[in-house]
Amino acid sequence: MEVVSEAGDVVQGFDVKTGERLWSSEVIGEGKVPSVVLGDGLVFTAGGWGGKETIKAFRLGGKGELKESNLVWEQKKGMPKVPSMLFLKPYLYAITDGGIATCMKAESGDIVWQERIGGNHSASPIGADGHIYFLSDEGKTTIINAGPEFKVVAENSLNEKLQASMGISGGKLYIRTEKNLFCIGQAAHE
Repeated sequence: MEVVSEAGDVVQGFDVKTGERLWSSEVIGEGKVPSVVLGDGLVFTAGGWGGKETIKAFRLGGKGELKESNLVWEQKKGMPKVPSMLFLKPYLYAITDGGIATCMKAESGDIVWQERIGGNHSASPIGADGHIYFLSDEGKTTIINAGPEFKVVAENSLNEKLQASMGISGGKLYIRTEKNLFCIGQAAHE
């Protein structure tokens, strides 16, 4: 087992028991905000600046300074600068800060669909029960079906500024806005 972390211009794997750095791969983008995402033996990372923004997928494992020898694919469209991406096998989902949602094949980086859902986005998308939830800074939630076809299932607005990612626990959705914490779900029956 290994722990994967980004630091400046590298993504690295560490031995979970000893803390020893096992491998390191080059990525562009000091001061990255999106967290790395793992899935199917790959680590997905987003970063870059000045027209060199890119999403990259690296194969996990290896030893030493790998540079880009474990790079599986690179995609220059749909790169988020703030929200983290979401892996729901076999797809990788992203939302740009400007509200363009993208679904990619996780194994290849090929774009399956790319659609404008609008708004500005700081919160990371989340997945639950076959749906993906996108929260805009303006307080609008856009819910789509997970999968290869873009279909909006619902849109709801809280009419409050928000930038925090949604939380899910016990079948309930938790949304923190600028002034409130909302819990959305069925009431408990006693």
